[in-house]
Amino acid sequence: METTKDIDIRPSSVALWSGILAGPFAWALVFELKYALIDYACRNHAHWLFGIFFLLGILICAFGAFSAWHGMAADPSTRARFMGIGGLALSVAFAIFIVAMSIPDIYLLPCE
Repeated sequence: METTKDIDIRPSSVALWSGILAGPFAWALVFELKYALIDYACRNHAHWLFGIFFLLGILICAFGAFSAWHGMAADPSTRARFMGIGGLALSVAFAIFIVAMSIPDIYLLPCE
């Protein structure tokens, strides 16, 4: 006798997982872009690129917070509430990390 069960993917699950993963993804993306393009920014005096990376990271974190909030509101279960609050907390925490990582860019040029 074989017992199988189809996977039940709720729309709120996608929103909740997006909320949880968006903040760490944004931080990693900004960190890697800044590291990979430091020579380019130095040679071409393109320190404005770091401002674009900052905005990109903050927008991804805002998307994650919005997704977590939306997923939490769409599903009243305890699981969804836990994941929604976790997604909101992670999005805010990684947005703070991105802000902290971008503070030296205000005072220092890429070549310094």
